[in-house]
Amino acid sequence: MRVKKLTGKTKKKLTVNKKDIDKKAKRNKIYKEANKCETETTVNVLYSEKILSIYTNKISLQRKLCKILGEPKREYIKGRSITGSTWDVSLEDKSKITKIMLKANIFEV
Repeated sequence: MRVKKLTGKTKKKLTVNKKDIDKKAKRNKIYKEANKCETETTVNVLYSEKILSIYTNKISLQRKLCKILGEPKREYIKGRSITGSTWDVSLEDKSKITKIMLKANIFEV
């Protein structure tokens, strides 16, 4: 964020970089905790489109997948909170799929 002084009565002009806003927004995501009985993770293999689609509403898994895969394709929002997220991974991208299986601990094994 940059602050510039204008001539005159010490007026300040505030200029904000779009990148600064995007970085702060990523850090300040608010997730809504689902009830234990409603927590779910769905992994779909779409063979015709060659896509592995992952949906989850579990907060810890959402954060891990954001670190591994980046931003989700879609975030389901209720109010100001994120209730769930969906990622699409190409079936040809075997390194990402391997990282998901090993690091994300989808199956809690």
